[in-house]
Amino acid sequence: MKLAILGTESDAGKTHIVSGLCWILNQKNKIDLFPFKGQNMSLNAFLGRDNGEMAFAQAFQAMCSSREPISHMNPVLLKPISDGKIDVVVFGKSQGPKTSSEYWKSYKARVKDLVFDEFSKILKRESNVIVEGAGSCSEVNMKPFDFSNTELCKSFSIPFLVVADIYRGGVFAKIIGTYEIFDKKEKDLLCGFIINKMAGDKSLLKDGIDFIEKKTGKKVLGVIPFVPDIKLPPEDELDVLNQIGQSMSDVKGKSKSSSKKIKVYAVKTPYLSNYFDFYPLMIDDSFEFRFALYPSELDDGDLIVLGGSRNVFYDLKFLKEKGFAEKIMSFIGKIGKKKRRLIIAICGGYEFFFRQISDELQIEGNGEEGGLGLIGEKIEFHKEKITAWRKIKVDTSFFSGFVEGFDLRHGRTSGNLDYFSYGDFFGTFLHSIFWNDDFRFAVLKYFGVEERKPLWSLISSEMKKWSDLLAQNLDLNFVKSLLSF
Repeated sequence: MKLAILGTESDAGKTHIVSGLCWILNQKNKIDLFPFKGQNMSLNAFLGRDNGEMAFAQAFQAMCSSREPISHMNPVLLKPISDGKIDVVVFGKSQGPKTSSEYWKSYKARVKDLVFDEFSKILKRESNVIVEGAGSCSEVNMKPFDFSNTELCKSFSIPFLVVADIYRGGVFAKIIGTYEIFDKKEKDLLCGFIINKMAGDKSLLKDGIDFIEKKTGKKVLGVIPFVPDIKLPPEDELDVLNQIGQSMSDVKGKSKSSSKKIKVYAVKTPYLSNYFDFYPLMIDDSFEFRFALYPSELDDGDLIVLGGSRNVFYDLKFLKEKGFAEKIMSFIGKIGKKKRRLIIAICGGYEFFFRQISDELQIEGNGEEGGLGLIGEKIEFHKEKITAWRKIKVDTSFFSGFVEGFDLRHGRTSGNLDYFSYGDFFGTFLHSIFWNDDFRFAVLKYFGVEERKPLWSLISSEMKKWSDLLAQNLDLNFVKSLLSF
């Protein structure tokens, strides 16, 4: 089986549809799947079990397929560092910062051959491969360098479906425009369309769907409703912005959530990364999760989280200039005086609290920047990135035990500071800290919440709702018929 899910645009819903299909085909039909995406541009980076860096989207698709995530599921990951500058990760290893023009003009053509070679090896050893496209599949200027969309499909004879987002309008023009750009071989491999994120009565689309099917000779295989209550993991910045929009709507509408919930605020810095770290807090109903856009919002928070950063220097300056730094530091050490509160910082968010940050190699910043000073030591950036899964013993005011997570950083300390605990503050270099049930349960206990559900049971519940929605609104029999294409 080979099947690709491409899109008319970024954020059309390719990632979640692939995740849903992985869940249906593996969990319900016991089909062994290998998810693949040639190139992903995202700050939501994960570490495969081979200690190679990859996009979290493909890691989650692997989890839905009962597979261990490995970096070859996402051979190329592009991580924006600053305007016009990206960290290029190939087969799990950072190639260092490059300008956008440097990557597109002189580097991507070479990478294409490497990815095609790897994909051919994957097809030889894997029985079933499901491919997620990247961005729009109709970017004619990108075709000479394409190894994620139709050029991959043509080179390996992969049938594909095209997903279009109706929520932002223009869905019929997007579908017809995309189809008209395809060449003959692409049209032959195209097996149908999926209209995603429909809010309202889908019967109103009948005339438009009839027009599409008559014009293209291809079926619209489903119209998927927009259901914001299903808590799927955020893939990238667009998903985070959508989450912020929903949070703001809740605030304006005087959220109906229980006052007993733990109010969580994750500070939204410009280069916030590794959003998957927050997912256990988003999916657990014991938490009321929001992104904080203003320092004043933190006053209402029980748990304040500072996540990873792909540009620690820029985000640190942002915290200082916008007043977040002063507000957060005013909370630390005041446990039990006015409000029961925890501040938890992860990786880049942890580095903010050191005395000084030095980046003489200009990996992210330039020179030195004074930190918030809670921790007396200095962070020094090294060229080689630390990428490794580890298990460490931590001892804090609310939890004592082992946690597993991974390093994904250039920063080093002179001392052994895998973590730092001081009163109501806890910081660590390790990502995935909230994915540890024992650690998350300790946070719940700290705030007096008795109900505790394992993370995988929460994920399974949401994925069941999502897969059931797909099954009800998508022609799965046709999709399954493509397995023998």
